[in-house]
Amino acid sequence: MVLGLFVPFASATTVQQKPLGQSESTLALKAAIAEQERLRQNGPVLDDRLKNLKDDELVDVIVHLSQAPVSLQQGKSELRGQKFSNARANEVRANVKAQQTKVKKAFAAKNVAFDTIYEFDTVLNGFAATVKAGDLPKLLTIEGVTLVEPDATVYASEASETVVSEEQSYDALMNTSNSFLGIERLWNEGLEGQGIKVAVLDTGIDADHPEFAGIYKGGKNFILHSSTYATPRADDDASETLPSERPANVPEFNANGSSFYTSHGTHVAGTIAAIGANDFGIKGIAPKVDLYAYRVLGAYGSGATSGIVKAIETSVVEDMDVINLSLGGGANSETDAGSFAINNAMMAGVISVIATGNSGPNRGTMGTPATARLGIAVGNTTNPETMHAGTVSVTVGDYNYSKKLNLMSTTFGQNLAQQLDGEFEIIAVPGVGSPKDFEGLNVEGKVALIARGELPFVDKIANAKANGAVATIIHNFAGGTGAPGPSNVFLGDSFGFLPTFDMSLTDATEIRSALTAGEGKVTFNNFTTTKTAGDDVNSSSSRGPSTPNFDIKPDVTAPGTNIMSTIPMYKADFPEVSYAEAYDRKTGTSMATPHIAGIAALVKQANPEWNAFDVKVALSNTAKILDTTKYDVFSQGAGRVDAYAAAHPEILAYAQDTAVVDATGAIVENLKGTITFGPRSLDQNLSVTKQVQVKDFTGNGGTYSVEVKTTKTFGDAKVTVDQPTLTVDGEATLNVTLTASAATTKAGDEILGYVVLKNDTTEISLPFAADFAKAAGTEIRNYRLSEKDVSFNGDGIKDSSSLAFTLTGPVTTNFIEIWDIENPTGGEYGDGYIGYLHSGASLAAGSYTLQIGGQYKPWGAAPATTIPDGLYTIDFTGLTPGEVVQAYDGPFIVKTTKPEISAELNGEEVIGQVMDKYIDYNEVLALYGLDYKLNDKLKASYTLSENGEQQAPEAFLLNEDGTFTLPVTETTTALSVTVTDAAGNSQTSLVFERELEEPEPVVTLVAEDEVIKLAPGKSTTFKIFEKTTVGETVTEKDVTNLATYSFTKKNAVAIKNGVLSARGPGETTVTAAYGGQTVTFKVIVTPPGKK
Repeated sequence: MVLGLFVPFASATTVQQKPLGQSESTLALKAAIAEQERLRQNGPVLDDRLKNLKDDELVDVIVHLSQAPVSLQQGKSELRGQKFSNARANEVRANVKAQQTKVKKAFAAKNVAFDTIYEFDTVLNGFAATVKAGDLPKLLTIEGVTLVEPDATVYASEASETVVSEEQSYDALMNTSNSFLGIERLWNEGLEGQGIKVAVLDTGIDADHPEFAGIYKGGKNFILHSSTYATPRADDDASETLPSERPANVPEFNANGSSFYTSHGTHVAGTIAAIGANDFGIKGIAPKVDLYAYRVLGAYGSGATSGIVKAIETSVVEDMDVINLSLGGGANSETDAGSFAINNAMMAGVISVIATGNSGPNRGTMGTPATARLGIAVGNTTNPETMHAGTVSVTVGDYNYSKKLNLMSTTFGQNLAQQLDGEFEIIAVPGVGSPKDFEGLNVEGKVALIARGELPFVDKIANAKANGAVATIIHNFAGGTGAPGPSNVFLGDSFGFLPTFDMSLTDATEIRSALTAGEGKVTFNNFTTTKTAGDDVNSSSSRGPSTPNFDIKPDVTAPGTNIMSTIPMYKADFPEVSYAEAYDRKTGTSMATPHIAGIAALVKQANPEWNAFDVKVALSNTAKILDTTKYDVFSQGAGRVDAYAAAHPEILAYAQDTAVVDATGAIVENLKGTITFGPRSLDQNLSVTKQVQVKDFTGNGGTYSVEVKTTKTFGDAKVTVDQPTLTVDGEATLNVTLTASAATTKAGDEILGYVVLKNDTTEISLPFAADFAKAAGTEIRNYRLSEKDVSFNGDGIKDSSSLAFTLTGPVTTNFIEIWDIENPTGGEYGDGYIGYLHSGASLAAGSYTLQIGGQYKPWGAAPATTIPDGLYTIDFTGLTPGEVVQAYDGPFIVKTTKPEISAELNGEEVIGQVMDKYIDYNEVLALYGLDYKLNDKLKASYTLSENGEQQAPEAFLLNEDGTFTLPVTETTTALSVTVTDAAGNSQTSLVFERELEEPEPVVTLVAEDEVIKLAPGKSTTFKIFEKTTVGETVTEKDVTNLATYSFTKKNAVAIKNGVLSARGPGETTVTAAYGGQTVTFKVIVTPPGKK
């Protein structure tokens, strides 16, 4: 939710009902209608992230308009059982276009300059554009505008390396999830996705991969060309971002470690549809679909919301059956362009499957567009997996070590015992296993012992492999998780991995000490495996609920941990590349989501008459409920998908609900497989009923037991059903009622569980949830800054941050203020607060994001201005009737100054000092126990010149007081030091320089001709040069007219002005003298006819 702008849609308040009462769905509909009217009365909304910007700043925005778009009108018609013709679609589209034209004319009339990026008429009514921040308030005065929000950046939802706990262990022996999920049973029935159109909205695809032969039908590019890319690309070029597209001035890796070139979309597409063109058993869920790729994420795996919305719209226009969005990045909000677009795509019949994200395991960590009320949000679980262990035996002289260790990684397709058969020399690698650390070491055919730290584990393994190692042992370090024990990290298997053992710091310290005394040998044996049952929820999988409705998300989960799938090889850049091993493992909800997309394709093929909501309910109803003692409904949703059961259900149970679908305020029916009771006050006794419509799909009818399984409750709260046995003949209605007595509640008071319908042949379930904490004390959760080191200087580096948080209940007066750590009694009111970033009269329960672009409002009369350099915390204060809600994050460092570097020569060393605010700030922070390691904030490197030739920069560590010592040699001619701080400010200083000693010049005289022959009376020119040689440099000076001359035979020749004249026959030697140097040449005068 966007801070201060979107007030969560109200749920129905508790009402003293008449005996006959009203159904819960009717009450919810009335509440939604009232909310719609409130939105209309309040007028258009400007997202808080677009406030407090500089007037001349250009911003990308999405402008929403009031007319209903095509997909919404289509969905509403179909829900009423009415046909939505092409003519009607064209009529709606014309009305939308007419409103957009009218609004743009109004822009021009108000002198609002704008550049349109995309126009939307199908899943949204509006357009993406670039405008000046100073013109944003004008947009709100234009009739038809309902919402203006930033065109936010979205990222691929791929998790980082997996950490293994005692409760969970992951491995990668399964090449696909197909057997575990029962996919082969559907294949055996001929269900492989034939005729189903699936679009992957991601980083693109490597269409040259053999796994997509015959099924890839084309794609589109929604990444706009900019200076980030070396060359533009065609609109239908959906290939992955290539290495060759990177300009020389663009880094290969960004600050987050993401590569410029991408691979994510190819991996996702392979999970859905790889045809099995390999010998490893790797195959997609639906290998015969018509596969399309929409490139919405570009370099570094990021893209704009507007491009994603346009791609969703294109999927509707091009009649896609299923779309996969393994991406996210917005706040936990149901009210943004991405979520609205998903809602309307579902209304239009496009099955929309979205990753929840990888910010788990805490509650409420999912983000848009997975928060869309109507979409299918997916969480990440594990397959049945196997971990390897083996005995590692090291001998160094009299020292012996032998212990069973777990393996972090193995080589895909290799037998460990055969691969590590024999005795190997063990080499202790210094540092952290960077390429530089291997210089001067011979690890060819040996085992590398490497320390954890700084570099990712996969990079350490890759560096060892590049230097010829056969295996690695990576040990923990003092600051590592689990130290001094092992790291407990598992990476799985990959073609690029070496066998890598996980060793403790304690054991490695002993071995390294022993190796200082001599050569060590290591052997490996006694390999064992440990198998798990799978069906754990990955701790990184983002959790629900979505806000503000306490909606159960994810809707369903699927395997997404260590998933083997296709990766690109960029044939366009490397024509001779081989795809034989173009497969690798990735982890994240990004990998779980294509499992659901592929299964949705098979379910749709099996049931072609179903709409998107039928598929959604089938996936949820038939899912396997996982261990409820470990994973609640907001971790696993309805459970882990069961593909065969979803394609062939006997019955389905549709929970009746409503939703506000987009910024037009339209209310639609929301049929789903989860029961949302939402936030509920217990100020008085509570009774709320939800209706569930149960449909028979066999035509035979049947009788089913109905059981409520409560996994968590509060007080006397309970969920009951009106029929413990339900007979379904076509359709039947089940009433599910939540009751609870009035009580004082606190955060975390809730009821969770499942309603289960079953008979001898089938079982389906619906999770339910209600939150009783709404009227209790409000808490603020997950309060965090995205960036804590910033420099608001407009250079494009660390120029902004964002603040995200969740309120569990409402607050009235509220502020987000800046507190000065260095002057805690300063500010207008003597409380240390220099001003505020946000102030408001109320905030409802929900998740919020505030963009911090450098502007703040000082307390007092001063106007808004740029936050000055300083050391701060960002504090939230909110009032409720009974308490003050507070939170802070920091230290928040604003710094625009560059480091200062000084140094002097002391013998064969340069002793230097860096002066910087990060050193000063650390002294202050130490008083609060918040001090940091200086080298985390200041990154230093030096560049040497040896004999005048500049060397490559080398990183080095500063002492905590900023001092440093660097060696110089007799051949060192220059030394410069560069220091870049965490806020992006950089300084380079020349701290040492000396001139090269010039060699002594060698001066000689040179005659152009050693012998000159003339006849008497004849003349000729000649040349005498002064030749000066300095090192390898030679210069010559014509000194013919400056030299003096002498002759051994005085009357033979004469010299004047560089001309030599012969007087009489004979031979003479001429000596030229100049500058202390002499040279001789011979002149022979021969009478005519005489040789």
